[in-house]
Amino acid sequence: MDVECIQELQRLLPELDYEKLMVITEHLSSVVGVTKKEDLAFIEKDDFKTFLTPIQCRKVIQAFKQKGLNDSREADVSCVQNEQTRPSSSMDTRLTDGHAKLTPPQAQYHFPGSSLTKTQNSWISQFEIPWDKMPASLSQALLRGQRAHPADRRLMVRIVVAAMQKHCTNPNRAGCIEIAKMIVSKYPATFLDKTEQGEQLGMGYFSLVNQLKTRVEHVNRNNVSDRIRRPPTMKNASNATITKTVRCKVDSYGCTNWQPKAFPDGETVDSLEDRRKNMVAIYQSTGPRAADMPDIDNSMNLTYIHQRQMINSCPPPSIDLIKEQWPFLFTKRGLCAHFKTLTDVDICDRVGEALQNKGKRIIHFFQRQTQNREIRGILQDIDTTVTQQSQTGIAAILILIKYFLEKDDSIFILADQTATKTSIEKDMNLPATPRLIMLGHTFLSSTKWMVSIEGKVAYVLDEHLGFADALSVFFACFYVFNLEYQEPACATLEFIQRFFARINPEDGTKCTATTGVSRKTGEVVKRKATSINNRVSSFLCQLTEFEWKNLD
Repeated sequence: MDVECIQELQRLLPELDYEKLMVITEHLSSVVGVTKKEDLAFIEKDDFKTFLTPIQCRKVIQAFKQKGLNDSREADVSCVQNEQTRPSSSMDTRLTDGHAKLTPPQAQYHFPGSSLTKTQNSWISQFEIPWDKMPASLSQALLRGQRAHPADRRLMVRIVVAAMQKHCTNPNRAGCIEIAKMIVSKYPATFLDKTEQGEQLGMGYFSLVNQLKTRVEHVNRNNVSDRIRRPPTMKNASNATITKTVRCKVDSYGCTNWQPKAFPDGETVDSLEDRRKNMVAIYQSTGPRAADMPDIDNSMNLTYIHQRQMINSCPPPSIDLIKEQWPFLFTKRGLCAHFKTLTDVDICDRVGEALQNKGKRIIHFFQRQTQNREIRGILQDIDTTVTQQSQTGIAAILILIKYFLEKDDSIFILADQTATKTSIEKDMNLPATPRLIMLGHTFLSSTKWMVSIEGKVAYVLDEHLGFADALSVFFACFYVFNLEYQEPACATLEFIQRFFARINPEDGTKCTATTGVSRKTGEVVKRKATSINNRVSSFLCQLTEFEWKNLD
């Protein structure tokens, strides 16, 4: 396939990172069987819908449909003759249905020691998992639909990789993805990544892909000739763009009602604007306590489409401007109701229950497992501090921050217990990204909370509310206002999202930063974009394995 096809794909989907581009192209060339640009006309939606959003699929289909038509007009005589031998209805039907598709750009890239072409993964369609070589205990788990014992799962990975290497000495990640799909689709009850509630976690096979690829890399650690290396440079021009002028996938990430299209029955643009102005007048005369009024609840619900139109506009409005137009959105009640409509998740109930139940399990895990001095210090403080309802939740989040090698101030800011909104904004240099301000002598002893966004205090939680309510408001801000996770806290925030809030989109994360500070060296490094944060996925597997071993 021509390099221009790769460039066209990048132009159409500038938000794609390099690894995602390579995975898509490998899949199309090795699994779907695209070998030349003429094959683009025969690709269908199902060929790459697992890698792209519906909108991205449509963009690619439309662009390459047109490209296919243009190429066919310029084809030489032999190509025309070949075209005539093919039933015309096949081409016409595919193009009419809008399913003409894209081909794998990567087929034209050549790396030291290998050529990422169709031949590399052509063995996958004939590959069979050697189930007959699995240990008896795993075979029993498969028959009963039970989760695999961690040791059996690791042995299975070794057996499968050994079988893969009989066909390809160094299977690439795209190959590992296809094999993982085979395994999980055949025995989902045993291998599917899922939450305790049985909900699919991300793609459902992310942890197995990582295990397969890690094993491949391990057995090839001394086999330099078969290693696959990526080109040294391949940057997207949009990386240099600072001001966000278009909306991208991360804005609607995990949302079920990001931008409704239809107005409520009986409502118009003018009537919704009148409701907005009326709520502003009520807020100015009564203050935030008016959020509990039934009329405000009803008006906020009816004007949801109006709120989203402003929040989703480009360039994004400032938080100050949103607050000026929608003051009740900056109350806990208004924000959490908006979040419920946006994601179909009752954030306060879900986070509150998770902090108490799952928070205790996280603490128990580290009480039995960790040698980390900072985490040990937090665990000891729990024992010596007066027990509070919020303490378990605070301790669990603090421990996660330490475990993921992130810093407390990437999420929390400690302030004096007597501090006010005015004094905090005056005396503290608040960051642009959201922070949960903890008012107390220490994080664990905090009893009052605020949330800051764009360098200002946006929420002051009522004194009777607990830490779960504060964390819910803090986390909801990222979704309601289309905010990406700050890179220094991306693992902790994604863990809260997937494990506590149980929001599990199949692909991608809410942090698109291309660089970050290494947790180990402190140096600025290039971030590797993945469908699930590797540290989050790894810890979830460790936690599951720990609890599996300690069922008694």
